[in-house]
Amino acid sequence: SVPDNEEEAGSTAEKRQRSPSFQQPNDVLHLNVGGTLTAVLRRTLTSIEGSMLASRFSGRWDDSLEKDRDGNFFIDQPIELFQPMIDYLRAKACETMLAPPVTSPEFDDVRKLKDFMRMVEYFGMTAGIYPTELEMCRGEISAAKISGHPHLGVISSEYATFTLVTRGHKRPIRSFSVILGDVEKIEIGLVRTNHFVKRLRKGDHKGVGMERYSFCLDCSQGGLLYEGSFTKLEGLTTAKGTLIRCENKGERWLVNGQVVASSIALEDSFHLPPDLQQYSLVPAFSGKGSWQVCEVELDPMASYHKSTISQAHL
Repeated sequence: SVPDNEEEAGSTAEKRQRSPSFQQPNDVLHLNVGGTLTAVLRRTLTSIEGSMLASRFSGRWDDSLEKDRDGNFFIDQPIELFQPMIDYLRAKACETMLAPPVTSPEFDDVRKLKDFMRMVEYFGMTAGIYPTELEMCRGEISAAKISGHPHLGVISSEYATFTLVTRGHKRPIRSFSVILGDVEKIEIGLVRTNHFVKRLRKGDHKGVGMERYSFCLDCSQGGLLYEGSFTKLEGLTTAKGTLIRCENKGERWLVNGQVVASSIALEDSFHLPPDLQQYSLVPAFSGKGSWQVCEVELDPMASYHKSTISQAHL
């Protein structure tokens, strides 16, 4: 309806400004960060989907957020920690293939780095500020297309091996999921840190589970591979859309929500070789076809983990 007078029109406009449906990504938000005033676009603060920061500044909660006496949104963090995070998000927003890639913030002071990582984790921004990446370490580079965060994935026309690595911190990956696309062959597992990484080889090669210091679910053969030793499992498939989940660094494996291998099984336990137990492990994938990596979870602490795996009786 049309406002009857100027006062009502002003009131309506004010309500619209406060309404979440009228909040726009290009809104300029005025912030008071630990006593320092700054301004940032809403779309910058909300660029990491699923983060606390994205939720807080989505527009739905603007009326209830803490503000200073001048109406600026108040963030109780040191500006010297918060500003590098915002600068990184701004740089990512204008990143192009022709320019050098944007790198995560760096600090010379170890204590300041720890404080920064603690803040990033608090805001749920770790996956965005320190993105997890897929890296080819065996195969022909020209035969594969790798997608980065937040839609990690591989399309490879030839058999190749990839590792899932973190950047800017040492927290190991604890759990992850893989959604199969059109695959001819696929092995999903873990390998000792630095065994595959940065050792790119072309041509024929052994895959995950066949090379030393590695183990995997061989979905094509339907079994478990430990350094070339094969154990038959039930429930494995390479059908398109299959969801495979690795939990706690290989302690538990699920296919479409059903446990197919676990260290908690009562019988037929198969312990990892001692030389593999003493090392930290990274997720690795060997295959030909397409697949996506999602639901990546990091360890709360950078600690080494001893893992045992066995066949589960369903």
